[in-house]
Amino acid sequence: MSVRKLLPALLVSASLTLLMLPLQEAIDLSNTALLYVLVVVVIGSRYGRAPAIAAALLSSLLYAHVFVPPLFSLAITEVQYLLAALVMLVVALLVGHLTAALKSQAEQVQARETQARALYDLARHLTAAQRPSEVEEIASRFLGTALQATQTRILPESALAAPPAPLTTPLLQSALAGRHPLLSAGGNPRHTLALVPLIASGPPHVLACELPAAQAGSDATRAFLETASSVLTVALERTHFAEIARETELRRAAESLRSSILSALSHDLRTPLTVMVGLADTLALGKASPERQKSMLAALRNQALSINQLVTNLLDMARLRSGSIELNQEWQPIDEVIGATLRQVRAQWKDREVTLDIPSGLPPLRFDAVLVERVLWNLLENAIKYSPADTPVELVVRRFGDWLDVMVCDWGPGLPAEGAEELFGLFRRGQSESSIPGVGLGLAIARSIAEAHGGQVLAENRMGGGACFRLRLPLGSAPTLSDLKDET
Repeated sequence: MSVRKLLPALLVSASLTLLMLPLQEAIDLSNTALLYVLVVVVIGSRYGRAPAIAAALLSSLLYAHVFVPPLFSLAITEVQYLLAALVMLVVALLVGHLTAALKSQAEQVQARETQARALYDLARHLTAAQRPSEVEEIASRFLGTALQATQTRILPESALAAPPAPLTTPLLQSALAGRHPLLSAGGNPRHTLALVPLIASGPPHVLACELPAAQAGSDATRAFLETASSVLTVALERTHFAEIARETELRRAAESLRSSILSALSHDLRTPLTVMVGLADTLALGKASPERQKSMLAALRNQALSINQLVTNLLDMARLRSGSIELNQEWQPIDEVIGATLRQVRAQWKDREVTLDIPSGLPPLRFDAVLVERVLWNLLENAIKYSPADTPVELVVRRFGDWLDVMVCDWGPGLPAEGAEELFGLFRRGQSESSIPGVGLGLAIARSIAEAHGGQVLAENRMGGGACFRLRLPLGSAPTLSDLKDET
């Protein structure tokens, strides 16, 4: 019995006696007994069974000593007064016991409701967990709130070899073998080490935490740990199979990419290599005229550039897919990158007309010049390949709100009515069987680079025929001259 609870109960009974003492003649003995019983009920509902019993005993003694004749004496001479005192004692004890029992049941119901709500929150938060470390973090936060647990860890079976202190290998093995919560004194007398096995079809784990010693031994705590462990076990099993599914999908995607690359290499590199070998053999014979040799050397150069472009696209996509490319972004004007790209285009396609429409006063953008140049090259190359040689390719730059659009338009056959978005997939081409060289990576690379810059690559048909591909980059807030001076 706690003195902290017992003392207020006795003080309430004594205070009631002092308050009723001046009204002794005005209040009937039966009403006085009822007041004492009421005090016992209040104490039982407030402090529990033991303080209610103590208050009932003290109230009965005070009732018999102060109010039952002869006053201030326990030598009761009349049977009716003795019977009244005994009845009051029995009633007070019974009512106090029932009140305390109801209080205990209400507390248990409330505790179970709180635990059920906590378990529901645990299950709800675990649905978003993707890895065992996330499950451990959620379990630590949950058990810390529900059971005041500390040092919560979820240990895999591999941790049996070298468990962290104060855990030991025998303790973990016992927990896995027993399949029930295992409580150990540990090294701290105020806390008890709790080990709960988490065993399902996946690899087994052990939930380890430190609980307050006064709370660890209760059956309710054990039952709560078992229920929580079942929820955690399901979450760990789900993350285990989700990890297996991710690894399987990665292997499948890698195998698919590998097969596509090999197919592209075998199909799209074989033809230019065959042409290059034939041209080299013809030149080696020395029978061609100087003019013929010059045209053959130009053809060799074009085939080499084509192969170089194919390999560059393959390597760029491999790096983008692996996430190994880091953006080297700087504030710079877009027209310089456009000019550098056009110089390369005109060096390879000397006879192809490319018109340019860039307004003056464009603000600088923050981007990686090398990668954006790669996007523009792929868009221009795509437009040149899939449009008639006697038609111009148009490059237009416009500002729309917070975006800067670089549009590459042609007068080719345009985009298909359905499935235009599929052109941005890996190894997708406008015409699956075509004499035009390429592996179908240019648009996919362009979109990946644009998205890495927070932009987009869009495609649409233009009025009158042909297609337009739009590189959209965010303008952002360019630094002022004073900002650049402050940085230096």
